[in-house]
Amino acid sequence: MNTAANNQSQVKIPVFKNRNFLLLFIGALFSSPGYFVYLIGAEWLMLSLSDNRFYFGMLFFAASIPRLLLLTVGGIVADRFNKRTILFLSDLTRAFLILALLFFLVNDLVTVWHLIVLAALFGISDAFSYPVINSLTPIILEEDQLQRGNSLIQMTGQISPILGPALGGTLIAVLGFEGVFTVALLMLLIASITVLFIRIKKEESEQVKKSAWSDLKEGFIYARKNELVVSVVIMAFFLNFFFSGPLAIGLPILVKDVFHGDAISLATVQMAMGIGALLGAIVLASITLKKPGIAMVGGLIGLGILYTSVGFTAHLYLTAGLVALMAFMMQLVNIPLITMLQKTTEKKMLGRMMSFLMTVSTGLVPVSFVATSLLIAAGVSMQTIIIVCGGIITLIALYNLKNKKILTFK
Repeated sequence: MNTAANNQSQVKIPVFKNRNFLLLFIGALFSSPGYFVYLIGAEWLMLSLSDNRFYFGMLFFAASIPRLLLLTVGGIVADRFNKRTILFLSDLTRAFLILALLFFLVNDLVTVWHLIVLAALFGISDAFSYPVINSLTPIILEEDQLQRGNSLIQMTGQISPILGPALGGTLIAVLGFEGVFTVALLMLLIASITVLFIRIKKEESEQVKKSAWSDLKEGFIYARKNELVVSVVIMAFFLNFFFSGPLAIGLPILVKDVFHGDAISLATVQMAMGIGALLGAIVLASITLKKPGIAMVGGLIGLGILYTSVGFTAHLYLTAGLVALMAFMMQLVNIPLITMLQKTTEKKMLGRMMSFLMTVSTGLVPVSFVATSLLIAAGVSMQTIIIVCGGIITLIALYNLKNKKILTFK
């Protein structure tokens, strides 16, 4: 079985003294916040361009469809080619997409369709970057460092909803949309340059011995035999339908239409989400869970209850507090889940297993975006949608108290 020692040395290296991991961490510190700076700018620009909230929902739908369709391809690519190069091209491509948006914006040509097309192109980039991030970490770290390493990488993602919206909202207010997109462009360029310095042995990252079709079939067979993967993705398949769409679409709409807030108000709620998730990542980076499966199911129960509560709130700061707690619970679900899969998966299969997990678990997300948008267009309030979905998530979580495959994992 290959270990991270093959890439570094026979001596175990502390996480932050591991050169490859440190570069990955720094790159993520710029890439994730840079994406969120862009995202809050794109969201607020869409809300400003059109009063039709159906278009706003399509912004998320457009990103989710290519991501869903290409995630499996992204996993195969991650297992066959240099992961560092894939990350570099992903961040660089995003930077050029933002540059194109700036061109349309400066020339007063931007429309809702430009934003929707760009969202789709960002979704393609996500399909290739996601499997790489989660399959690269266990290659450059030891197995008993994975929970901490995953927590630190997740931490960069959770700093993003803090730094990204704070910076993005401020830049929109002070410099306008040109300012926010320019900063996002620079951050993604820095991230792309940083990951170029990661060094992974060619034989570990570029084993191209079989056809892509053979790799795909091998991955499906492996996933089907992995009982933990099967248990998790069945649960995640339904959870994402009731969570991802209503939350992603719902928070900006609640801020603008219910709380009558501005870009700073949206940044406040998204920052609260980032703070809660960051605290969760810090906690999990500091401790070792003896029963990660129980922690994951408990986190789901808390998440469902808090999510339902968001639908009953009528105040911005109370909503922000609930969202922060909800994000903390999400970390109790996400980090143990990823760590469990990494520990039970052969390294040569990591890219495919991570892409399969993402593909299957997010299979209903595009439908969720469309369903949420249609319900809003039909006159159903965003609060009602969130309350119903939160109740269903709680019931699904309680049902998984019977799931022995997850609860007994150590």
